[in-house]
Amino acid sequence: MELQAVPFDMTILFAKMKKKRVKKKRGPDSPLYKIIWPMIYIMRIFGFAPYYFLQDCLKPSKINLLFTAIGAILYSYVSYDVFTKFLNVKRETWTIGGTENTKVIVNYSVLMYELGLTAFTRRSFVRIWNALQDYDKNMRQLGHPRKETRTAIVAWILVIVTTIIWIVINRIGMYAFLETWTNNMKYMIPYIGTSMAIYKFVAITIFLGQRFGHLNSIAIQNLPSTSMEDTGTIISKKTILSLHNDLMIAAENLESLYSMSLLFYLSNLCLHTVSNIYFIIEWMLVKQWDVESWPLVSCMCTWLLAFLSQLLLLLIACHFTSSQANCLSSTLIEWQIRLMKKETEDYIEYSLEFLNRKLKFSAGGCFYVNLPLLRSIASLMTTYLVILLQLQ
Repeated sequence: MELQAVPFDMTILFAKMKKKRVKKKRGPDSPLYKIIWPMIYIMRIFGFAPYYFLQDCLKPSKINLLFTAIGAILYSYVSYDVFTKFLNVKRETWTIGGTENTKVIVNYSVLMYELGLTAFTRRSFVRIWNALQDYDKNMRQLGHPRKETRTAIVAWILVIVTTIIWIVINRIGMYAFLETWTNNMKYMIPYIGTSMAIYKFVAITIFLGQRFGHLNSIAIQNLPSTSMEDTGTIISKKTILSLHNDLMIAAENLESLYSMSLLFYLSNLCLHTVSNIYFIIEWMLVKQWDVESWPLVSCMCTWLLAFLSQLLLLLIACHFTSSQANCLSSTLIEWQIRLMKKETEDYIEYSLEFLNRKLKFSAGGCFYVNLPLLRSIASLMTTYLVILLQLQ
């Protein structure tokens, strides 16, 4: 019996290997990046995304850092031009002039701080994004992939609504102040830049909160059965603890990175909100109403809507992520009760650790940012409004 050599075809071999190869859903191929890549390019144009993908990992980019430098120069030129024009404009009272100048300076300062933070902390932000990718990869391997359909819907609704708000502000501002499109945009560009920085923080915070919520739901699904038959769990408690710890490290790094930024965001938004409400009340109630004042009131109302929406997004994002991150401890206690084993010292230690390890977003160490903070902000702004309205 003669043995015949089988012909070896490299083309067929590579074709079979290509079929067996599983496509890596990381980097630009990840489901999350596929739905938000237009937003990332917009962020890059405004100078807040100096990153690029090297293979499957996000890396800091020196080339894209040019957008940040160009943005800083553009914002500085535009703010200087607007501030110079404000100095040459004769206001009805010194209160209006001083308030407008202060608003421009404060917003410009916050914007420059955010550009500097983006430039000098690129590596820290990259590690947070890669932690999200690692979590999604591990969940796909465990058979629990995340679906980003809801994220895509909410993201595009936010983009469309935000675009409409800024377009309305531009059109009403041109009509109210009798300005050209160029002059009105010079005033608006620094504020749009600041809003982009806020949207960037809100987005990465909500992405972390979604993954905390996803992990919580998986932990509940894998709780040990209360019946006598021990069917076991698909995902072990140790795996859930490890995944939660990785997300907590990324969230704590994000909180540390943006702690001062949160203080500046809230201060800037509260200042503009109080001043806009003050002028709206002045023009509607104190002064005599006429046809010429309604465009000014409409313009201030649209600006107020933009600032309030950013303020609410900040509070909702921080509250959502911190609440989702702190939910696992109760699930672990329920897990512990169902196990009912003698060797439970390690489990109790883990449960106590998660009960004491809480995620809270701090605004420069002054206060925590969450939805209950909205009541304190409302009461504080009301107090300042009453004081301002009493001044002659």
